[in-house]
Amino acid sequence: TMPTNGKKKIPVMEDSGQTDAERRELRKSYRHLQKVIRNDAEALEDATSGKFSDIRDENNDLWNKVRYTREAVLDGENLDLIATRASRQVDKLVEVPRYDALRFCAKLKQKVGGRDGSLDWNKLGCEVGVCFNSIPSNVAFYTGPLNADYTPKQRAPRKKQVVEESDGEEEEEEPEDIKAHAKNPDQLSAVERNIKEVQEVLRKRSNESYRRETAEIAEIPESKRARVGEVCAIQYLSNPKSFTQTVENIFHFSFLLKQGSAGIRVADDKGPVVYQPRTSEDFPPPRQAIVSLNMKDWSRLNEAYQVEQGYIPHRSSVKASRKSISQQ
Repeated sequence: TMPTNGKKKIPVMEDSGQTDAERRELRKSYRHLQKVIRNDAEALEDATSGKFSDIRDENNDLWNKVRYTREAVLDGENLDLIATRASRQVDKLVEVPRYDALRFCAKLKQKVGGRDGSLDWNKLGCEVGVCFNSIPSNVAFYTGPLNADYTPKQRAPRKKQVVEESDGEEEEEEPEDIKAHAKNPDQLSAVERNIKEVQEVLRKRSNESYRRETAEIAEIPESKRARVGEVCAIQYLSNPKSFTQTVENIFHFSFLLKQGSAGIRVADDKGPVVYQPRTSEDFPPPRQAIVSLNMKDWSRLNEAYQVEQGYIPHRSSVKASRKSISQQ
């Protein structure tokens, strides 16, 4: 249904009961009206003819009979043409009169011309004087009255900057703050210390796993000898107390992978595991990978692998790490 101005709902489409013959007749009327709008453009753009109002009213009467979208499309096309004619009609109503140079000069001589055909400049001045406003008396601005004498400000001459050339014998001074923060070559940075700690934990856990597995298995096959000493990667890298430190552990562990000091793989029975190569032949080939980890996955991994405390110790605070660095 379609609401009207009286807020009553009018049935549309199949509910309207409009026949195909009535629809064809309505489309025929719309197309005839569209043809009239295109052909009688001059009459519609003339505001005094009244043709525009008749066409608009006729289109509105046809709209009251529309019940299907096909006829509504024709109404929209007619409405667009009517709006175009209306805009051109407005342009003609507000059109500014134009004058050419010859017509202007002829009118000017007729108005202020002398007997000999020349211009009477005094008469012209009186005629156009009303177009210019004289300055009223007692007018003042922020800088003072208009009739005040202007005294230019005296500006001091600009001194040229003289650059003294150095004889090259002066010693270059080093700022005190740079001296104070100069790095000690024997002192490790925070990242280097964390990488060393991650490597030490891996070495310790890998050796414990190696001794345990070799004690349980008398003879280890040659194909599995390099896999002995593997550690669960989730238990090793994850910190259940801090998502940030978990990301830092993965970042520090990536340096060990790049150096060939550690390896990682996905075991069929254990999932992701890390290990420390025993010989140079066990070094994994260098590869690159992108790891995506968010807080939701981190929480689910800790729950699935029952990680209550990670192998890598929890770093209490940043201040404590800075204090330990200063003590070295």
